[in-house]
Amino acid sequence: MPTTHLVFDVNETLLDLSALDPLFADLFGDERSRGEWFANLLHWSTVTTLTGEFFDFTQLAGHCLDQLAARRDVTLPTAQRQRVFDAVATLAPHDDVRPALVRLREAGFTLAALTNSAQSTVDAQFANAGLDDAFDHVLSVETARCYKPHPAAYDVALNALDAPPDALRLIACHDWDVTGALRAGLKAAFVARGDDSINAAGERPDIVGHDLADVAERIIAADS
Repeated sequence: MPTTHLVFDVNETLLDLSALDPLFADLFGDERSRGEWFANLLHWSTVTTLTGEFFDFTQLAGHCLDQLAARRDVTLPTAQRQRVFDAVATLAPHDDVRPALVRLREAGFTLAALTNSAQSTVDAQFANAGLDDAFDHVLSVETARCYKPHPAAYDVALNALDAPPDALRLIACHDWDVTGALRAGLKAAFVARGDDSINAAGERPDIVGHDLADVAERIIAADS
């Protein structure tokens, strides 16, 4: 079936989390701690999903900040903690995002975003990043009460778009998200930002590109 709907992951795929590195260096003495925090956040979103629990993504993010502070023997007052959440809400998109979205919309695709973040968080992010008008749907998995890559998380997009799985293509820079989408019956495309690669335990989609511009052109060639 032709692809008619493109569904984008948000954090790291569209929005550049590296802007948080100086803040984490200030709070924890090492800018690499941002990657440790975010990886732990993804880990705990998976743990809660697998064990049948659901915690708000912002709440999980706070718990992971506190754990990072404990590991680094750092005191993290409420005001300093809030600096992280304020910065997350104001992340800028990667340079390749806006031109790629315009190109894909001009090619006739419906554009949606699907994120593990809370709806209030992604709404603030897109308002601050100026991405509101680029998408037909901005969706959080919170209505499914589980996180990607659980199949029910992708159902949020399927239900909103009222389309069969093979009419949707998920676009992400996370191999676990791509694998989750493919195993849920969607198509996928992998954005290999930086040194990102696909683990051999996962699924390799038919479209892989080094940035979103590259991926957009491959999607248009394959699906238009």
